[in-house]
Amino acid sequence: MRRTPSGAEPPWTRAEQLVAVLRRRWEAGSYLEAYATGQQWQPVTLAIKGPTATDLLERLDACRAWVTRFERDAAGFTLTYKDVQSRHVGTNRIPARAAVDSFSQLCRILGTDAEVKSLDSLLATTRSSVPSLANWVASHPVTALRHAGIWDELLETVRWIAAHDTSRIYLRHIDVEGVDTKFVEQHQKLLDQLLRVVLAVEPVDTRGRAVTFARRFGFLDKPAYTRLRVLDPGIEAGSWGFSEMSVRSDELARRDPGAPTVFVVENEVTYLAFPPVVGAIVVFGSGFALGGVVALPWLASKDIVYWGDIDTHGFDILNRLRSHLPNVRSMLMDRGTFLAHSRHWVREPSPATRAMTHLSADELALYRDLVEGTYGPSLRLEQERVRFSVLAGALGGGPNPAPAAG
Repeated sequence: MRRTPSGAEPPWTRAEQLVAVLRRRWEAGSYLEAYATGQQWQPVTLAIKGPTATDLLERLDACRAWVTRFERDAAGFTLTYKDVQSRHVGTNRIPARAAVDSFSQLCRILGTDAEVKSLDSLLATTRSSVPSLANWVASHPVTALRHAGIWDELLETVRWIAAHDTSRIYLRHIDVEGVDTKFVEQHQKLLDQLLRVVLAVEPVDTRGRAVTFARRFGFLDKPAYTRLRVLDPGIEAGSWGFSEMSVRSDELARRDPGAPTVFVVENEVTYLAFPPVVGAIVVFGSGFALGGVVALPWLASKDIVYWGDIDTHGFDILNRLRSHLPNVRSMLMDRGTFLAHSRHWVREPSPATRAMTHLSADELALYRDLVEGTYGPSLRLEQERVRFSVLAGALGGGPNPAPAAG
């Protein structure tokens, strides 16, 4: 016969365990949502594990003490009993189930009357200020209560955005008492949900860039910039008076720098040290490679040469760049360059493994070797580790190219 060890707590249900079950469900929001949406209360019944006939025979005093304590601690519940019979100690009534018959009874057990009152207040405020959000509050009561302290500001922000043409203003233009850009940034996930409900039409920028909160709701967003160096003073951009510039991409889109060739590189020092090339400019940054091509329509008529790290992410950038501009050429991203610099290999922290549909056969073969670890696990050759004389050779120059302008 299995017995509870002497001095051990009997494995019988305690009232606080039942309360904990209800508390978890409350915090999940199902009870509050049912209340807020006017659903009819469904009685809750919880099973109770109490003493068995064997327990009564072996530990009668402990069983009676448990019943007394449980009835005291579970006074807020509606209890039902079962008869447990023992030949030696007779029939004993033991609590078997605990029920909650109404929402008000649940609130008394959990002590949540203040939360319900607060939710009622939030619903009333919302119906008065932004009626179309009342159903959202009723369906997301826990989220609304979590933001009760700033609910008025959230509603006023939603009202302000819904009432204004945002296409010519920034988030900084929002003019609501107690609200600034930091507030909007901190709560943009919730504001996003609320605005989706309120705005009948959701303007979303689909021009290839990630959809930020500002862009999703039509605000002017932080502009993209293109950083470039003029490698040949004889081209149109050479007459602008700058050897290097960082220009708003939307403005540069309207002015072709007049370079037949555009190099795109990933490393800043390589970009700064890039040697003079007739009829060319060099552009810095993978951000340009992944999104800037869409903003510069004149690129379609250029000879674009991409040079990135020889690693899985470098080929991924090349692949995505070529998906916009199929004629993009790669430079120094070949097996020969990789093997010639074996002393400079390092580890790639988190290699990509996605399918590449815009690589040449040779590029794809090297990419697969990197993914499969043909030469070693997670190897990469960073652009800045390629010898400068190799770059000069690839550009058709000698081992000691002239200093770059600027």
